[in-house]
Amino acid sequence: MIEHNSPLKYETAYDWLGGSTRVRELSTRFYDLMDLEPKYTALRAVHGADLIEAREKLYLFLTGWLGGPQLYIEQHGHPRLRQRHMPFKIGVVERDQWVACMAQAMREIQVPDDLYARLIESFYNTAEWMRNQHDAVEGVPQMPQQSGIFSPAVKQKLHQITEQYGVESGS
Repeated sequence: MIEHNSPLKYETAYDWLGGSTRVRELSTRFYDLMDLEPKYTALRAVHGADLIEAREKLYLFLTGWLGGPQLYIEQHGHPRLRQRHMPFKIGVVERDQWVACMAQAMREIQVPDDLYARLIESFYNTAEWMRNQHDAVEGVPQMPQQSGIFSPAVKQKLHQITEQYGVESGS
């Protein structure tokens, strides 16, 4: 779960986003974009022909990860994200497309800018940790950084990714 430094009126990022309905909207839009946008072809190729199960698992996972009910754990046990993703080839391109697709989904469902900034950093760090292919330029995958420590290198990388995939960076 990510650290949540949300405004005082919200206890968790889950609440800040808008709860179950909005988490469902985000996970649905993410997979819709992956399926529809040619710019996410490499990411789509990592997934099976049918995205129904993936959509549901992302919704369940994000619900708990954002500070809501631990639905994924209740149904599937510990997420073991890195272990569960090891059978799939995840390189820099797949990582970047995952982050861009999630950024686009968050923008399209109008996630507030402050929340977007916090989530995209955490999503990038997690996606980087899921990367299991060595890259000649970026080397081996890096462990997630502590949320809230938005390093200049990560900030620059996120800018490059969102620019490359034509996602609005926001304010």
